[in-house]
This record gives sequence, C-alpha cells and structure tokens, in this order.
Amino acid sequence: MKKTLIFIIFCIIGLHTFSQNEASNWYFGENAGIKFNVFTGGVTFLADGKINTREGCASISDSNGQLLFYTDGTTVYNSLHEVMPNGTGLLGDESSTQSAIVVPKPNEPNIYYIFTVGSNQTNTGLNYSIVDVLANSGNGEVKNKNTNLITNCAEKISAVVKDCDTKSIWVITLSTASGIINRSSLLNTFYAYEINGTGVNSVPVKSTLPIDIFDSRGYLKLSPSGTKLACANVTSGLYLFDFDSDTGIVSKPQLLNINNINDKPYGIEFSPNSELLYVTSTNDFFDRTEPSNNNIPSNHNSILLQYNLKATDIVNSQVILDSRDLYRSALQLGPNGKIYRSLSTTYDIGFNGLGAINNPNLLGTVASYQHNAINLGTNNSTQGLPPFIASFFNEQIDIIKNGNSTSYLPLCENDTYTLVADIIPGSKYIWTRDNILLPESDFDLVVTESGAYKVVIEPLGNVITNSCGLPQGQAKIEFFEYPQALDATLLQCDLDLSSVGITTFNLTEANEMTTNPSDDITVTFHNTPDDAISGINAILNPETYENKQPNEVLYTRVTHDLSGCFETATLILGVSNTQVPTYTAKPICDEIDSPDGINLIQLEPYVTEIANTLLIPISDIRVKFYANLNDALLEENKIQEYRNTTPYSQFLYYRVETISNNECYGINEIELIIDKLPEIIENQTIYYCLNKFPETISIDAGLISDSTNNYTYNWLHGERDYEIQINQPGTYTVAVTNTNGCSKTRTVIVEPLNTATFSTPPYDINDFSSNNSITVFINEDSQDVFQFALLDEDNLIYRDFQDSNVFENISAGIYTINVKEIKNDCGITPLPVSVVGFPKFFTPNNDGIHDTWQILGVSSMFQPNTKIQIFNRYGKLIKELAPLGEGWNGLMNGNKLPADDYWFSIRLQDGRIFKNHFTLKY
Repeated sequence: MKKTLIFIIFCIIGLHTFSQNEASNWYFGENAGIKFNVFTGGVTFLADGKINTREGCASISDSNGQLLFYTDGTTVYNSLHEVMPNGTGLLGDESSTQSAIVVPKPNEPNIYYIFTVGSNQTNTGLNYSIVDVLANSGNGEVKNKNTNLITNCAEKISAVVKDCDTKSIWVITLSTASGIINRSSLLNTFYAYEINGTGVNSVPVKSTLPIDIFDSRGYLKLSPSGTKLACANVTSGLYLFDFDSDTGIVSKPQLLNINNINDKPYGIEFSPNSELLYVTSTNDFFDRTEPSNNNIPSNHNSILLQYNLKATDIVNSQVILDSRDLYRSALQLGPNGKIYRSLSTTYDIGFNGLGAINNPNLLGTVASYQHNAINLGTNNSTQGLPPFIASFFNEQIDIIKNGNSTSYLPLCENDTYTLVADIIPGSKYIWTRDNILLPESDFDLVVTESGAYKVVIEPLGNVITNSCGLPQGQAKIEFFEYPQALDATLLQCDLDLSSVGITTFNLTEANEMTTNPSDDITVTFHNTPDDAISGINAILNPETYENKQPNEVLYTRVTHDLSGCFETATLILGVSNTQVPTYTAKPICDEIDSPDGINLIQLEPYVTEIANTLLIPISDIRVKFYANLNDALLEENKIQEYRNTTPYSQFLYYRVETISNNECYGINEIELIIDKLPEIIENQTIYYCLNKFPETISIDAGLISDSTNNYTYNWLHGERDYEIQINQPGTYTVAVTNTNGCSKTRTVIVEPLNTATFSTPPYDINDFSSNNSITVFINEDSQDVFQFALLDEDNLIYRDFQDSNVFENISAGIYTINVKEIKNDCGITPLPVSVVGFPKFFTPNNDGIHDTWQILGVSSMFQPNTKIQIFNRYGKLIKELAPLGEGWNGLMNGNKLPADDYWFSIRLQDGRIFKNHFTLKY
C-alpha cells in the first residue's frame, strides 16, 4: 500500500524503533565497554561497566546515543551504573550465548522489554521483564519481571522491525515443536513473538522445519533488511533461512557446511547491506578431565569466515579472513557500519581488545579484518557481545557521497554542498532539517546551514528496500569558521656569529603567534605559498629546522582538524645577534638531610639576578632554563627545577627573550654552585663533675677542619665565640655559619657526673668457693664512665682498673675496691670488702710459713663474732678458735696432734655456716 506524504513525514520523524544511535553504548565481558560517536562513528572504550559476564549481555541507548541501561540477563544497571530497583533475579544467564535483548515498546518511548533466555544448564526458557526508564527519578525501574513465554528454549534470541506502519517488532527464538527441551530434544521450531502498541502478543508464530539441531549454544541473527535469518549451533552446524517480516515465518533452511576442521560455528553477523554473512567457528576444545588445559591458548583455534549470500553456491563462496589461537568469538554490527569480534584467548581468560571487519559490504579479504582494532583499557572482552534489533543497522542511502562511510559532514563557513539521494524515476523526495519539512522535493538538496538532514523516497510502484518500507538517508551537516592565521616573525638566537644568521629553529614556537592553538587545530609549515594552500610538502621536522638564509620566509597553514577548513600566513625567521655571558649563580647551601652536593634546585629565583646583570627591565624579560644546549635552542623540555648530577657544581643553559618583541636575546651557560655545609661534629655528649663546681669546662662548635675564623657562631644562650666555658649540666646548641650563609647546627649535651655512690647492698660476694667473685653495684645509670680496681689489705694492687664491675677468681682475704670516674676525672671512691675462706693445709714446724691455721677474710670490720670449731676425723672437738686470734698451732693440751685431716665448722656473724676440712702436715 502506498504511503501518504503526511504518513511518510510522521514515519521518519516519529519512528523510535529505527535508530542506530540506540546501539551507541555496549557493555560486555569483564567490565568492558565501548561508545560510538553518533556523528563520526569513532569508538572509545568505557571503563565504568559493572557486568562481568562470560557470554550473555545486552544494552540500549536513547535516540541521541545516551545510555539508558544494560544487563547480563540477570541484573539490570541504569545509566549511573547502579542496580535498578527490582533489577535483580532476571531469568537469563551470563553463560547463555544471547542471555538478553532489549526491545522498545512501540509508541511508548519510556517503556522497554528485556527478553531473556537461560543457558542449557538452567533451562529457564524465554521470559520478558518491563523497564520504565522514567521511573525512579528518571534512572529507571524494573516494573514487571520474568513473564514466561516458553518453558525451555535454546540460548538464542534475535529481533527485527516488522513494518513501519504498525511499528511492531518481531522477537524470535529456537525451541522444540513442543517447547520442552531435554538432552535428546531436537531443536526444530522457531517461535516469533510480535511486540506492538498493546504489548507482547503471547501467541507466537511457529515455524517447524526439517532440521536437526541438538546444541543450544551459538548466535541467532536476523539480517538488517529483515529478510534472512542465520543460526549458528556449536555442534549442529550453521543454517541460513528466509524470514518473512510481514508474517514472522521462517522458511527455506539451508545447511552451510564449513570447509575447515574448526567446524563449530558460534558467532554470526550480516553485512549492513544484508548480502554477506560472517561466521566465527572454532575447534571447541574443552577438557573435562583436566580443566587446566582449557586455559592454554594454543589448545583453542578460531577462524573468521565470509559467505556471499548472492552467490549461486553459497557454501563454496566461503573465504577465511582470519585464523588464530582463540576461543569462541561473537560478531556484532556497529552503528558505524563495521562488524566487531569479541576476543577470548581461553575458556576463562579474556583479552583487552576487539577485532573489527572494517568494510563488511565488500567481498573477500578487502573486507579488511583488523585484529585487536579496539583497545579496552584494563578490562577484557570475553565470548559475548550485546545483540540489538537488526533494523538498527539497515543500510541507508548515502546522500553525502564523499567516499566516507559516516553520515557526518563538516563544512567551512560560506561553503555550499549538495546532498544527493538515489535517483528513482517518478519518486517523491521528502527532505527535512532538524525534523522540519523543507520545500525541496527533488533528489538533491543544496545545504548552507548546519543541521540534521533526512530524506525519505516514496518510489513509484511502492519499491520496498528496507524493513521500514521506504528508502531513506540522513546526514549531519556542521559548518565551521575558518581558523585564524596571522603573519608572524620568529626570532632565534645565533650561537655562532660566524654563521651569518644561520641557526636552528623550533618552528612550533610560532604556533601561538600564528593562531589560537587548540586541540582541534593543526599548524604546518611550508617553503612555498602554493604548498601551504595545497597542504603538501610540509616541513617534516619543524622542531629542528635550520634556516637557509637570514630572514627566510616560510608559509604556515592553520587547519581545523575536523572540518579541514584552513588559512595560510607568512612566517619570517629572524636571527638575533646579541649575546649573554656565562652566568655563575649565587651559591646555594647543600641539603641538611643529605649533604652530598646533589640538590633539587629551584631555578626561578635566578631570573631577577640574570635580569639585573643584563640591565634589562625585569618586566620585559623572559628567562627559561634547559638541561642542554639543543633544548635551549629549540625551546624544548623547559625546566623549572633541576636535581644536579655533578656534586656541588652543574652547568645548565639559560635562554633570554624579550617579551615586548619576542626576541631571543641570547643563550649561554649558567653554573649552579652548591656550597658545602660546615664540617662539624653535630652531636656530642660530655660530662661535668658536680663535685668540682664552680670550676668550668670548655665546649666548642666542633669544627673538624678549616679555620675557625671562616665562620660565625651563634650559641642558643647568646654567646658568639667558637669556644665557651660552662659549669652547669644541660643542652648547649650552636649554629655554625659560613661566609655564604650556609649553616649547620651542633648540639652538646652536658650530663651531670659525680664520684660513685654505691647501691644497697653495694656488692655481691661469692666466697667459700672454688671461684670466689665480687660484683660491685653503683647507683649511676652511666656505669660506662667508671672503672674498678681491687687492692689487698696492704693497699697493694690486686687487680688493676678495669671496665667490668665483676672480679673473679679472688683469694680469700680483706680488700678495698676503688671506683674511679674516668670521663671527667671526678675522683675515686673506695669500698672495703671481705672474701671469707680457709687454707687447705698448714705446717706447724716453726719455719714461719703456714705455722698456724686460721679462717681468712675475718677482721674487726668483717664478721668479728664468728665462731670457729675444729674436730678430728672422729668428730671430737679439738679446738675453738677466736676469729681475730693467731690461729691453731696443731697442739692439744700442749701435745702435738698427728698429721691428718681435720674438720671445722664456722658460723659467721651474718649467720652463714660453712663446714669443710683441712690437712695438718709436718
């Protein structure tokens, strides 16, 4: 039926189910996503996705290309990447090939249906849920969830616009004739459900066909024209069908054998003109006994095939476009007319890129497959990509006809351009700009204004070329002003006056003088004005251009990148003959924390110093600093701070320019000097003998070398001399400063010290043993400032001064311990001690040696009330001795006792009792 003009205008303006922009945002894989520019077709990756899915996913945008929501078939996320209210528990499955597809409700732009299918493990069937994108303050809400249509079906779903008249849409899936699937079920029936203005018609159109499909895995795709249906089944082969978009009937099955060992088809897609079919097929390697083998990339191989659907023998038209180690791959047509391929290296491991078929309407390898064409940042593609209503991608008439595949055309101000539709004799042409009807009715239209242009052709004899019934085309036209291009002079320094004005220029330094630089402006330099106008023979290395003669003239071309609009201007290369001297900067002080002569040096403070030296007003000078001469000459890699690499001295380069005329005044070296800090002993601890107060001791600023006259000294207590006298403990701090003002601080801690004082008890004695010992205890914490000596009872040195406070292997007797303060010679403190013991034998023969036996270490000071008894071997008391007496001479009642061992018992005054024996010898 022929459409009326009013209806045609309504159709092209109001049909919201036919818009490539609704496929502008894709979310898939491991939090991966991409966005298509609605005008240029460019693709950028998105890093904000929330779904992490092995296969199933779906997304939808509005007619302007703004994201509405996306899902993995179980959870729905809104444009803010938040879970929608009631948006969980949908009956899809992330491991289902096509877990979901989104379909708008005709004539209700805020209502969308999410159709879901489960996996062959879950068998949840075909269900749909309803999303109201205006609910929840415009962030969307799932209103009704999981309305069932089929109890069980394959992991496949596709959709296409039915017609422009009713705006209805077909949603189609594959099931059994009975709708019930088990492991032995034969998938042979297509179920097509119509979605129209009243909602989802639950009564399907069934097409039962003589096909043998037992595998529910693999994609189902309708062609953009709505006339073909392709079904990939991993273990059951690839089928091609005819589809009647008026009735929803699937017919004429054709098995397309894959002439390759990788004969397990998974991903499929039609070209935009619906004349070519693309398929990915794999070896479908899967090791259930050793799962780790599934994550070895070399175990998986995938091929990308093209079939010519116009060929007499479609099977033998197949061409392999790519073969490599990959797992299953989905194929999906994009709004820019390219087909994208998911990349999964193994069963579980994705890859952060997408492949692309750049020219899918072309036969053979000129279709141009590009592997890893789209970078996904840090996120990964896995097996699946989001499916869309096939009609979104129905090829439109190219009305721009400039050799590019996009519908966007940038033009320059005051330009005119003619949009040309296909010439169909006797047809009517309805042109609009920004949805406003234009008076033009011919096949071409001259445009002079920016806007979104569309044409719909009402052919003679009702020629139908797409699923909406009418040929149509569109173009986004945008006019741009010409960029600014100004004549300029670039003045460079002449480092070698003998070269007569020949030097090296960084031509890009002229960009700011020539135009207003921006990200969408490109400036090129040319040797002739014709080259600049034609945009050819641009100077290849403008950053290092050597002029051929003084005051050489070049020609600049300033081009707006998007539109190509350009202007030209002249650039004169002038050479300055002024010079600046080598400059030695005022020394800076070495860093306190790491005094190694390597500092982070701030260069800005030297600008004023240099200006004063050159006698140029600081308001008219610009000084820049560079690490090397080449950078200074070409004004590249300017530095504002620098960490020197040569200790204590570094040569950089400074460039002087005058601001008023942008003249390079000169370039030369600047020497940076780092002054060493005073070499001092920074911290020291000494002692003051309190017992010598008010005597003074001297402390000083601790210079290790150099003359004290080269520094100034500022003691915290106010003194200004190198050496000061003190007689009080405390902390004394002095700042030592050299002639360049570099300072270092020294701290002298004076701790109090006195002669030793003893603890209670003052010592510990281990006597009457084979290893007698004495340990001395003093009160002072800093015991290391004392030494200890042991004198016998005749005040002779028994053990000379030692650092240890322990004396071992001491003979029994009376001693004096001397404790000496050694740090500051505060004095000696004596301490008498007694070590009790006994002789092992005695010989009473009157030779003056060992003539008597007596306890040792007892005196009028130590243990004077000790009781001593001597027994023979039979226990008879022989003698009681006075502890301070001369001892026993071996007589009893005036008679000599025989040589023998005799026993003794000693009770010391402190209560200790010792018993042992000794020998009487003659």
